[in-house]
Amino acid sequence: MIKQILILEDDLRLARGLKHEFEDNHYIVTIADSIKDIPSNVTFTHAVIDLRLSNGDFGLDAITQLKEKSSEIKIVVLSGYGSITTAVEAVKRGAIDYLTKPASFLDIENAFTGKRVSPETGLKRQSLSEVEHEYIDYLLTRNEGNISKTAKDLGLHRQSLQRKLKKYT
Repeated sequence: MIKQILILEDDLRLARGLKHEFEDNHYIVTIADSIKDIPSNVTFTHAVIDLRLSNGDFGLDAITQLKEKSSEIKIVVLSGYGSITTAVEAVKRGAIDYLTKPASFLDIENAFTGKRVSPETGLKRQSLSEVEHEYIDYLLTRNEGNISKTAKDLGLHRQSLQRKLKKYT
């Protein structure tokens, strides 16, 4: 079986590193750094998608687009700042797993095959900054990535919200 994988990641260093690992393991790899750059003539069997892309794209939208084309695709979402809200939304849209960066090739491969083992670290108390970030993520997800609407819901100016989001990346 041919394994055709899409790596949707704006960090080209990470994308190239993953590309070499996947190629060494017999995948045909395509890299894109925005949703509009995803080739429409290729049917992918696997995808690794960054949650937030630097051009403003929201990786969750790519899940929907890829699932419409191939319902059998296995998608793993990567996020620099994982949150329960975005993880749940990613799974609702069709991702099979959600990993926080840095994630190794082995972590991603195990997620694809269902062999991923959760670390036994117990629950960690969140800082106020982490709670704020998770709530902003929740609102951004609910507003489908719309910064202006999210800022309005938070009672902030759009630029203030953008500064907060930049701080989190």
